[in-house]
Amino acid sequence: MTDAQSGAAAADAVGGAVHESDGARAQTDENGQPVQNEPVLEQNAASTEDKLEGIAAQTRVDLGDESHERYEEVIRQRLTDAGIQITDDEVSSLARRAAPGAGGGGV
Repeated sequence: MTDAQSGAAAADAVGGAVHESDGARAQTDENGQPVQNEPVLEQNAASTEDKLEGIAAQTRVDLGDESHERYEEVIRQRLTDAGIQITDDEVSSLARRAAPGAGGGGV
C-alpha cells in the first residue's frame, strides 16, 4: 500500500509521536516563521528552590497527616528521583515545612 492509498503524510504518527520522514520539510506559518507543533521540554526551567517547594507541596497533598519520619522518607525518594542533593538537616527542614501538623503549616 502506498502513502497515497493509506492516507499517510510526510509526518507519520508512530507510537503516538509524530516522526518526520526523510523528505519532509519544517512547517512554517503564513509569514514563513517556523511553527512549533510539538512540546518544548523544560522550556521554563525551575530553580532548585522552586523544585523543592513543589516537592514539599506535592508531598503534603499525598501524605496529609502522616508522621514526620514518613515525610522525610518520601521527600528523600523524590529528591533522588529529581536528582537534587541536600543535607539531612535540609531534608528534615523541608519535611517540617511540608507537613501540615508539624508546626510548619505547609509551604
